[in-house]
Amino acid sequence: MYHVSDMTGILRASCAAAACVAVFAARGADAERVTAAPLSRVSIERAAKAAGFQVREFMAEIPAAERSNFAFTPFNYDDPQLAALREKYKLEEAVKDAKDEWAAQLLLKQWVYERIPGGNPASSPKTAQEILDRSANGERFYCTQYAITYAECAQALGWQARKIGVDRRHGPEGMGSSHHGAAEVWSNQFRKWVVMDSQSNLHFEKRGEPLSAWEIRAEWLTNGGADVDHLVGIPPNAVKKNPAIVWWNRPDEDETSTYYWIYIADHVAETEKTRHIFPLDGLHDGAVWYQNDPAGSTFHMGYRRNLFLPTRRLSDAYWSVGVVEARVDGAERGAIRLSLDGYDPYRTRFEASLDGTTWEPVADARSMAWPLKAGWNTLRLRSAGRRGITGPEMAVAMLLKDAAAPSE
Repeated sequence: MYHVSDMTGILRASCAAAACVAVFAARGADAERVTAAPLSRVSIERAAKAAGFQVREFMAEIPAAERSNFAFTPFNYDDPQLAALREKYKLEEAVKDAKDEWAAQLLLKQWVYERIPGGNPASSPKTAQEILDRSANGERFYCTQYAITYAECAQALGWQARKIGVDRRHGPEGMGSSHHGAAEVWSNQFRKWVVMDSQSNLHFEKRGEPLSAWEIRAEWLTNGGADVDHLVGIPPNAVKKNPAIVWWNRPDEDETSTYYWIYIADHVAETEKTRHIFPLDGLHDGAVWYQNDPAGSTFHMGYRRNLFLPTRRLSDAYWSVGVVEARVDGAERGAIRLSLDGYDPYRTRFEASLDGTTWEPVADARSMAWPLKAGWNTLRLRSAGRRGITGPEMAVAMLLKDAAAPSE
């Protein structure tokens, strides 16, 4: 992506009210033909030239957007199951004291941890509300039920989340398998998926940045997880603890090894249609994932039930959420024409900020005009969804000179 370390001064610049309104203007009659292309320095400079300007300086921060080749099925935000979960367990109250989104996601992790007793379950409920109801009556549960509960509660609060299954690189025929269930939630602040292990009130960080399951795996493969912090609780009061997984019993191995094998459930709700997105790389070649059960080790159920969707394309497992995919579609005198897209199941609109002004809804994401003028021009874009949740921002700043103006 294009990145600039500090665009703050430029992005706070003021603009005339007329320019703010013009973002919703219809296509002008004097539109120029510009080859449609993803928003980049090259495509923007070509369009600015077609709009009558020369680009003197250019800065941008454009987050990379990733798409999966596999479909993922979240709950509909208005699904009665999620609505009942939100209402009965007052989920918004559980996170209301958070200073930002990341703190809220951690508060939810701790909330789930505090409400589900760990231990051998007497039943196998498939929904968060069933698990929470039975937990309130003293029933105990495995890691799977913590993962189900976190993923559903996160979606009920407007975030994208999914269940994952992980395991260490065990011996032949499953010797030493440590199959484990956790969740990942999309962080708009960090622009990535991050692991939430509610069973242990645990997440993992490296130099202050939370890690996904695949990143934890990479850290273990690099140096046995030596650079990873295992954090229990909520910063700044989180405790560094290793091991932190409540059932970990391998003193000879760091618990980050649990993330060698990974699958991602392609449905948040447990259904007969649920499959497991199965990211692989060359280190998996020749290896087989086994799963321990009371009768002994067997091939993982992903093989036995044909649930695995194997892929060596990491974006199939780690797609982005809420990242604006902007395209330059054309230009007219004094304006660039953009179209906006992006993956976000809970998106209700796109929003734009011109020259540091307040965020305004984009009236037509298929054709948005960015009005230009001589001098500095800035544009910020983001997606917006339920509960006021907004996606990662993209920003572009250009210093323009009117091409028709006399040379200096």
